[in-house]
Amino acid sequence: MSRMRYISEQTGNNVRFVGLSTALANAKDVADWLGIHKLGLYNFKPSVRPVPIKVFFEGFSEKHYCPRMATMNRPAYKAINTHSRSHPVLIFVSSRRQTRLTALDLIAQCAADQQETAVERGSDGMVEFRKPFLHMDHEEIAQISEFIKDENLRHTI
Repeated sequence: MSRMRYISEQTGNNVRFVGLSTALANAKDVADWLGIHKLGLYNFKPSVRPVPIKVFFEGFSEKHYCPRMATMNRPAYKAINTHSRSHPVLIFVSSRRQTRLTALDLIAQCAADQQETAVERGSDGMVEFRKPFLHMDHEEIAQISEFIKDENLRHTI
């Protein structure tokens, strides 16, 4: 967006931005950054959504990008456990690489919690770990995974 604004400024050609988002608490700030005036900003409150949404924010003071993103993963995992154990969650990060890193860190934290929490005994006496976020049979996951070409996505699933 910044590059397009720069090119527009250098060439004198106007550029129209249309931005859509699921949840954006700082829409005015984003509009200012994009150079959109008040009349061009349409921001709908979460209360008018057809599907209800709750938005939670937590700030982080780390100045550098990579350490800040790593610092955010544990609080994000705790927030999922606190606010949305049984409902979908969206976590916004800035790149495909960061999406993969965040997903793997959340998976690792979930696995660590499984090791720490109580285990259940199966009917055959084998120890089974609780799987709080898994809502599919392993066989179903295996079938779906066969069709996924991206190695990282398959591993994450």
